[in-house]
Amino acid sequence: MPSLPLTLLVLFCSRYALAFVAPRHMSLKKSVFMSSEVEPEVDPFEAYVMGRTTVVAKKDTVNGDGEVSKKGDILTIDYVGRLLKSGTEFDKGTMAFKLGDGNVIPGWEQGLEGLRVGGKRTLKIPPNLAYGERGAGDVIPGNADLSFECELKSVGSGPIAEILMKVGVRRLVLGALFGASFLLPKDLSVRDIISFFGF
Repeated sequence: MPSLPLTLLVLFCSRYALAFVAPRHMSLKKSVFMSSEVEPEVDPFEAYVMGRTTVVAKKDTVNGDGEVSKKGDILTIDYVGRLLKSGTEFDKGTMAFKLGDGNVIPGWEQGLEGLRVGGKRTLKIPPNLAYGERGAGDVIPGNADLSFECELKSVGSGPIAEILMKVGVRRLVLGALFGASFLLPKDLSVRDIISFFGF
């Protein structure tokens, strides 16, 4: 049986060794743990790879302060469309459409939801959510990745917004003011338009 002084000496040395070794061991563990936590977050917009990415990448360049777009709303968008690979502009203009109705490419449906009025958003859209293998005429080749710069001008809902979307403001005003029914869709009369404005 070991003597008491020898046992105390071993305990003292063990404790001292633990006190000396433990912090180094713990700091090593902590640094390994910390390094796994500090990995930079990947930005989907920057990580977009042409020909391999299959989801819309979006980046807000200007934060709007108006109403937020949601499915069922009628959006008026100013846009510029480019081929992502070459940067060639293939279209630009203003468009009104109902979000969620499937009247625009799926990349717009997904990419423009949640944008605020006055906001600007850049979209990178893969072919499977744009024009696919067919492309679009001579302007957009098959399997083309696209880039759109979009600005949300207005969000509307209800029957008046539907009419404005289908007819366009200019035709609507001319048709209502001058009784030019040829400017209106066949299913709308001048009387219907006037009643919508409360006259």
